[in-house]
Amino acid sequence: MTDARTDRDPLGLVLLAAAIGLLLLVGVSGTSLALPPLGRHGWAPPSLPWQLGGWTVVALQTVGYLLGGLSLWRHVRRPTPLRLRWWQLALLAALILLTAPFGTADHTNYAAYGRILVEGGDPWSVVPADWRGGIDPVVSRVQDPWQEATSVYGPVGTWLMGLSAWLGGEVARQVVWVWQVLVVAAWLGTRELLVRLGPARSTVDRWWTTNVVVLGAGVLGAHVDMLAVCAMAAALGLGLARRPLLAGLATGLAASTKLTAGVVGIALLWALVAERRHPQAPPPAHDLKEMRPNRTAPAHDLKEMRLGGVARLVIGALLLLVPAHLVIGWQALGRIVQAGGGISYAMPWRAVYTALDLVMSEPAARSATTWIAAVGCVLIALALWRLTDALTEILAVRVLFVLTTAYSLGAGYVLPWYELPQWLATAALVGLLSTEGWRRFRPLLLLLVARSVVLALAYVPGRVHLPDDIEAVTLGFRFVASPLMTLAVWVALWIMWRRAAQTTGRAAPGRGPTPQQPGSPYPSR
Repeated sequence: MTDARTDRDPLGLVLLAAAIGLLLLVGVSGTSLALPPLGRHGWAPPSLPWQLGGWTVVALQTVGYLLGGLSLWRHVRRPTPLRLRWWQLALLAALILLTAPFGTADHTNYAAYGRILVEGGDPWSVVPADWRGGIDPVVSRVQDPWQEATSVYGPVGTWLMGLSAWLGGEVARQVVWVWQVLVVAAWLGTRELLVRLGPARSTVDRWWTTNVVVLGAGVLGAHVDMLAVCAMAAALGLGLARRPLLAGLATGLAASTKLTAGVVGIALLWALVAERRHPQAPPPAHDLKEMRPNRTAPAHDLKEMRLGGVARLVIGALLLLVPAHLVIGWQALGRIVQAGGGISYAMPWRAVYTALDLVMSEPAARSATTWIAAVGCVLIALALWRLTDALTEILAVRVLFVLTTAYSLGAGYVLPWYELPQWLATAALVGLLSTEGWRRFRPLLLLLVARSVVLALAYVPGRVHLPDDIEAVTLGFRFVASPLMTLAVWVALWIMWRRAAQTTGRAAPGRGPTPQQPGSPYPSR
């Protein structure tokens, strides 16, 4: 295998730079089919003095995602380092903050919920259309159909929206720009937290910092998911550092930003319980000394330590979750929980829902499809568990990858930015692989890159109301190409699972995980 420490790929870098440049161009060009109107900019950065046509926006986003995906694809086939210097990172962050969010209208919702909160309202019970007669300069910017939707975000996430609204005042663009600052800070913070988990900076910069899906859908779209993922990274790092109480607090912070981000707590609990059952198992092979348990402690002491760790992790999470949700009220919690019943057009489950809707009531069809999708997630997780066997000794990272990827591939309602937790776990896992582990993981990684790019393309340009010709093409891609791609990944996972099962059956008993090799494309720091 080519040694990533000496090899270079100029074409891959050109593809990546071009991809990022095209996406940035969409964000600095003002109102378009990808970017909802925000009105006057106030003290926030203005847009360029031109507006892009509908097909131009579609072309820029499409080519940007394709070039970025191709750059990642080349990297998987031939790993090469990507070392961002501090000034390059600062320049990229500054360019992002010159854009307005695009590919979605969610940031107008965030601004509205924050504005309602700081003005004394309850964003979990008041819809934007009913706030002050629909004439508020910030709340009125919410796009249809979300004008009739209350907040579905956790208390911490909504309080941060309130902070943005408080600082931004009565100018929607200012409120959104403050929110962008928080998102960019979370993106960069996650980068540093990932590096502290063990992967080299070049690995993190490849799979997180410049990952076209993370950057395009998450950062340039200014989604609340980015803030939740930053808290997830903190929880994972604190858990591996044997600080379960703090890890629990970070887990509660993640779940209180967006409920599904609490999956990191499940991963940490799983790892703690597994260690308690097998106290003689080797500790995680991590380069940070403080993350290594006491190897000389007796087995019963280790059991007590791990049992105490489980308790402290749960207590830490509850210490934040319970008071935060008591403050906003149980009706808000009900609204947050009820938000999980959607069926995405870009997922194969939409066809199941449509068929069931013909023979039963709409609520029953939606509920049945949601449960079928949940079973599908479990089956995908089982396949991924087999495929990731012995890839890393750090169980929490493996579990987090399996759970987040199973959700991205199998949930009923998935959008491109919902994959941010998956890419967090992927970046952490890739940086811990041995040479043999990388060889085994590479086919799965190629599937994930291809599927994520197709899902991102399914939501180009990203607004609900489009001209008829553009709508026919983009929605056709969303209804057909994305579900078929996901189905293809399901079939590929099944084939890979069968092969892995056969290989395991023929393997010699007692074979352990492959140790880190000097020739690994992703050596530890």
